[in-house]
Amino acid sequence: MAAEQTEAMEVDLTKEGGEAEEQQPAVPLSPLPLNLLSTIKTAQAQNGLRHGDYMRYRKHCASKLQSLYKVLKMQHGRSKYVKRKLDVPHVTDVRHLQVPLFSAERAWSQAMELKKEAETRGSAGTADPRKRQHLIRRLAKAVLWATELARFAAERADTRGALEAEAYSSWMAGQLLLERESDWEQALAKFSRAKKLWQELAKACPDLEGQSLCLAQVEEMEPNIRYCNYRISRAGGTAPADPAELLALGGGEAAALPGLDLLQSKLAALAQEAQMAQAAATSYFEWMGTRHPVRNERVKLSLHQAAEFGAQADKAAEQAATGAAAAMDTGAAAGGDALDGRLALYDKAINALAEAKSHVRNAVKGLAGPDAEAHFKELEALEVAVEGARLQRTVERSQAHLDHTRARFAAGLQRLAMGKKIKDKERHARPEEVVRVLDLLGRHLEDLADLGARLGGRAGEALHEAAAARATAARAMRVYYVAHAALAAAPAAGSDAAAAAAGSASGPSKALEAYALFARAQQRAAEAAETLKGLAGGDAAAGVLLKGREALVAELAEMGRQAAAYKAVAQAELAAADLRAREEVASGVGGMSLTAEQQQQQQQQQQQQYLLDNLDKWESFAGGATAAATGGAAAGAKAPPRLYNAPYEYGAIPVRPIMLDTASNCLAYPSLEHRLRKAEKKSVLSSLFSWRR
Repeated sequence: MAAEQTEAMEVDLTKEGGEAEEQQPAVPLSPLPLNLLSTIKTAQAQNGLRHGDYMRYRKHCASKLQSLYKVLKMQHGRSKYVKRKLDVPHVTDVRHLQVPLFSAERAWSQAMELKKEAETRGSAGTADPRKRQHLIRRLAKAVLWATELARFAAERADTRGALEAEAYSSWMAGQLLLERESDWEQALAKFSRAKKLWQELAKACPDLEGQSLCLAQVEEMEPNIRYCNYRISRAGGTAPADPAELLALGGGEAAALPGLDLLQSKLAALAQEAQMAQAAATSYFEWMGTRHPVRNERVKLSLHQAAEFGAQADKAAEQAATGAAAAMDTGAAAGGDALDGRLALYDKAINALAEAKSHVRNAVKGLAGPDAEAHFKELEALEVAVEGARLQRTVERSQAHLDHTRARFAAGLQRLAMGKKIKDKERHARPEEVVRVLDLLGRHLEDLADLGARLGGRAGEALHEAAAARATAARAMRVYYVAHAALAAAPAAGSDAAAAAAGSASGPSKALEAYALFARAQQRAAEAAETLKGLAGGDAAAGVLLKGREALVAELAEMGRQAAAYKAVAQAELAAADLRAREEVASGVGGMSLTAEQQQQQQQQQQQQYLLDNLDKWESFAGGATAAATGGAAAGAKAPPRLYNAPYEYGAIPVRPIMLDTASNCLAYPSLEHRLRKAEKKSVLSSLFSWRR
């Protein structure tokens, strides 16, 4: 019966008229890649099976078969049916393998549709027997097509495709035996064989999506396996305890131990092919001397982009280093446009590394299967390495910004030392800008030190120590530039601001603060230099953070000398402020007197003269601190300008007379009644009918 059905469904690839095609010489063909599970799951999800619509999926399979027949030129004649046989020699394209696949899917979907109808339309809680017999016949047809697919795939598909087709055929045979309810042991053997194949395919699958599909198929068969065990135990039998015996039983009548050995050899070949493909497709990400395998394509792409942007940023840094000497000779800092381009490249590299870290986290969330723990450790190490590379690039970006800002500040100091005024404010930096960049650099170095502490081991300890040493140097520089900010806020000697601040405590306090900060910067620079010299230079952490250690130690030594020099400047400012305060006290005490003649002389000196009255005198009438000091005004006050005396002066005028009406109550006023109008006398009738007027 099975042989007759197989012959009836074969497709004969002969010409119309019965003439067979000429046999072509055999040419060795490469194995065809058959992604069976991915193909059917995609088709099912897109054509109704997500909502349990088996009719829609059956129609899709029918239209898919019609299009395959047309593309592969497998029509069975126009007017008369001519059988066109499909056999192994005719399978030259992967679409030839899709013909039995979608034929089996069409028969299976119709069987599931009939099962659904039989369960809903059955009378008295029982399924319709006619529908049930029909679905069993359609499942038998699906098993025959799946067997043909497994035979074709074993000859023409690759190892993975052949094993997928064999697992699909075993699963379909188990479905048929489960619906027939005749041989529970054989159904259990079929499901167990399919489960074993899907599990091994999941282990050998290179991508996470394929692993999840295989494992989902295994979970879908678990209820069927438990039901078969339940029916076997209820019938008084026992399932084979040996898995090898169970797998051999599921291979069919001819599949004894030699068939099991063949299956094991196929699985071993599949695992070897998967390892070779994984090794070819795996790239490595190296950080701190350790290579981390990268298998996710999105992570590979992001890391490749980060490497490209990082190489461009390093090349731009070398070009900037070669042009720094010429820029310092002209007394200016490096170009701002070049710095913006470098910072943009660093930002792109940092964003690409952050995106790679996000993809690694998503890959960790999607882990499943027996090898999930090993993959988790591998991805966790890769995530730490990517985060370390991102922080390293962030430190390099902050260092480039710091070098440019310090060069701008040094150019401004050099211009001031030469006695020139700073005209371009955007060209020269203030000490506050350098402090802000140093704060960012210190924060990033602290994050890198925390990462080293979390990494652990010798490499982690070395990274933590190197980052901590760099952070100490950054803090020493920060104190130095904060001292410069305090010194700039202190008024200079001989200026109007110094004279104005002589009587207040802000001038001497700022100079005293600058003196203390310069002393602190000198001390911290020496400590940071000693710490950097004490670090080992041959480990991986030195390659990450200590590439320019000699130059950094030299900068700290030069900064210590500069701090000592500016400490002397702050001390001189303190001495000048003290001298100004003493002079003000002496002048104020010397001008004090209690005699009448000296008071009159001081009042005469305080009388102001105006410019309009003294045009022939070379004297300043514009006011200011000098005029206030000569005029005897209080210290710190500014005299107003004396250009002219405004004529708006107040003069004495007589007061208006005041009249008091206290005698009005005692006066007798004449009568005015004769001037008033007399009232007319009216009668009662006239007053009643006055409304008619």
